[in-house]
Amino acid sequence: MSDSQSAPSSRLSLSNRADGQNEGIDASTVRLAKEDGTELREDVCFDSLSGVEAINWTEATERFGAWYDSQRDTKIVIQNELGELSAFNTPNRFTPEYREMLYARSQALERGLRERWGKLLHTAMLTLTASSTDAQGTPRPPVEQLRDLDASWEAVRRALSRVLEDREWEYLAILEPHESGYVHVHIGVFVKGPVVVEQFQPVIDAHLRNCPTAGEQAHELTEQVTVRKSSHPSRNNGVENLGAYLAAYMAGEYGNEATEMPAHVQRFYTVMWATGKQWFRPSNGAQELMQPPDDDDTDDGHNWQLLGIAPDGDPEEEIIEIEPEAVDGGVRKRRLRTDMPPPD
Repeated sequence: MSDSQSAPSSRLSLSNRADGQNEGIDASTVRLAKEDGTELREDVCFDSLSGVEAINWTEATERFGAWYDSQRDTKIVIQNELGELSAFNTPNRFTPEYREMLYARSQALERGLRERWGKLLHTAMLTLTASSTDAQGTPRPPVEQLRDLDASWEAVRRALSRVLEDREWEYLAILEPHESGYVHVHIGVFVKGPVVVEQFQPVIDAHLRNCPTAGEQAHELTEQVTVRKSSHPSRNNGVENLGAYLAAYMAGEYGNEATEMPAHVQRFYTVMWATGKQWFRPSNGAQELMQPPDDDDTDDGHNWQLLGIAPDGDPEEEIIEIEPEAVDGGVRKRRLRTDMPPPD
């Protein structure tokens, strides 16, 4: 069985991957976002007497599920100069195929670094969070919690560069859900040569300074940073492949559709879908190692052009013509605005 088709039993344990932060929230009482100027896909917005507002997290998750199901049935149809048709599923980062691909590429990352650095490969994992409640303990809009978490990224990346100056290293940062659906970030750091936990204090400090809702109690150094020497996984003292460990939440159980994932994961997917936020960030070197090998057999010598979409997946039944730009990112978005005067 290939890396990209690992059975669930071969998966890394997901126990203790996230805390239960606001685990028991009632998502139907939590708006996806509230602050004016927040940009969301129009599917999760509505017009009110005071302007444009976001729907609640539960309803947004239901709309994500409906969108996902419709996307799974739809196929892109292309045609060559001979009039031959070919159809393939609409690209969708929430599908099990995409998630399994990312899981396999994350496995390839550490495998490639192990081949490059051998026994000198050491890893560190940093976990950064942002508060999911306000000063009164009320659950915050998840889009705003994600925005606060993301606010420190550039400062964190610069701090890592200073800490590991003159070293060979790469990183893979992945957004993952707490058991509530709120987001935290794991940063896997891969270093040639030994590192110690204390080296990463400036990175934690950079997050605390630049994330407006990060709390010091949630960022104790010994709790938020784990450092290990990476030995061969076949040995008794070998550690798990950190890249695959980071991607395990996204892959889920093998073959599971997005709408079959646990409720908190579906809420997390909904936030990613509503904002268009990417959930992983590799360094340039990590990106190269995660790329699949070139396949020279994919070019059949024909010129293929986009013809349209088959809503039910069968191009023989119905094809709806669309413009090429509608496939890539033609997502319509709106900005929240709640300061508009009521109509006369």
